[in-house]
Amino acid sequence: MRYHPLTMVFQIYQLVKNSFLIALFLFVIKRDSAFWLFEYGRYVFVIAMLLSLVYIVVSWIVEKYEWKDQTFYIYKGIFVKHTSIIPFSKVQNVTKKTTFFHKVIGLTSLTLETAMDGNDDAIRFPVLSKEKADYLVELVQSGDHPQNIEEVSSETAESTQQKQEAADRVIHFTPSRNDLWRASFTSLSFLAIIPIVLGLIENIGPLLPDTDLFEGIFQVLLDNKGLLVGVIVLTAMLAAGFGVVRTFIRYGKYEISSNSTHIFIDRGVLDESSFMIEKEKIQGLEMHQTWLKRIFGLVEVKLISSANTDNKDGSVSVNSLYPFLPLNKAYQLIEEVLPIYQLNNELQRLPKQALWLKLCRPSWIWILATIGLGIFKPNFLQIQQAWWILSLVILFVIILHRILDYMHTRYAVTSDQVQWWHGGLTSRMFITKRKKVIELTYSQTRLQKYFQVASITTVNRSNPPHMETLDDIPVEYGQAIENWYLKRQEDVLLEKNL
Repeated sequence: MRYHPLTMVFQIYQLVKNSFLIALFLFVIKRDSAFWLFEYGRYVFVIAMLLSLVYIVVSWIVEKYEWKDQTFYIYKGIFVKHTSIIPFSKVQNVTKKTTFFHKVIGLTSLTLETAMDGNDDAIRFPVLSKEKADYLVELVQSGDHPQNIEEVSSETAESTQQKQEAADRVIHFTPSRNDLWRASFTSLSFLAIIPIVLGLIENIGPLLPDTDLFEGIFQVLLDNKGLLVGVIVLTAMLAAGFGVVRTFIRYGKYEISSNSTHIFIDRGVLDESSFMIEKEKIQGLEMHQTWLKRIFGLVEVKLISSANTDNKDGSVSVNSLYPFLPLNKAYQLIEEVLPIYQLNNELQRLPKQALWLKLCRPSWIWILATIGLGIFKPNFLQIQQAWWILSLVILFVIILHRILDYMHTRYAVTSDQVQWWHGGLTSRMFITKRKKVIELTYSQTRLQKYFQVASITTVNRSNPPHMETLDDIPVEYGQAIENWYLKRQEDVLLEKNL
């Protein structure tokens, strides 16, 4: 069957949105330019737009999809035909997103993310009805092959999906106003106004009738310190207000819920999205803390899955539970949503010789930076010998990072689970089950051998593969982890028997 007819309208909308700045530059800013690049560029732009419109219409006619025997068949290509065969079992995550465009036409979009790599890593429906989206989600969840979508009434699809979820889902977290205020400042979202203003100045500047007038205003501000301070304060207030509004729009309607089999994340005010992942398909968990979040006691919890969850549109990461959770709340949320993960608060620290090793380990970043500074000798702040001062600053930051990494690194291994914190200026916790680790590597450099420490690297199934390394742990502990991993077969056999 074909995709929804309004898919063409959505693609045209995306084309116009992505081409607007180019059109503004060619036909408005450089409209009087006789330079051959701009003159012929206008013709190339018009031809490219017309060809894109033809491609959108023809691709909608040609491209189709269907499902049978618990498998999706996606037919693409105009000149070269391409068929993607994706079993239901390969679907890892489900994301429904309703942008402002979708709200206007009363529809939504659906993405079924898989564990496959390449161009076929997801099945995307840019525009479809909400009833059909619920039907496809239920189709993938059940794994059955029910009757065709045209034979299923919207009431049936809506009742079977929504009523069952409403009865089973338990809400674990919704951000309070205090949470949103903290997120507004710890996310540094107010800084997002800077590239927006610079972009406007760059694009609109050539359109201004008298640039000398604005240069004169800028000089007046520099000469009048009181007026300059007032403008800076006003700008800071506008930036802070912009950051608050941006945060409330992104995280205002945020909800984390779950049932016995799935985790659900709903978010967004203007652009709404709904993310769903099966608990069994979660490969592990991550906690991220920047230096600013550490000051406020906040953390971001991420789910590691086999699907490729990178957002190319710059939106909120779909595999993040919530980027600004209080640390205690994050621990509580993990225990409620994923009770199979037992967070251990009594973690072991690195031995003292690990600190000396970290300090003795050569830093190629500092060496190369010092060589570059010594060659070019930059005159920073009118200081003639600034290059070696900058070199010392870089060395200080590297040493501080290594000391903090030693202080933050903690680890624990239980019968079926591994957990550790590590990182310097920013820290990260990683936790996974033994049965989810597809590869474990024990390594030891000559320097580590001298200090009687080693490194452990784990690999989890993800796209790309998720690798985590724990450096400079005692040799006997590293060998114990290696022997611990060799017993992974017991977990896999037990899971198969169940």
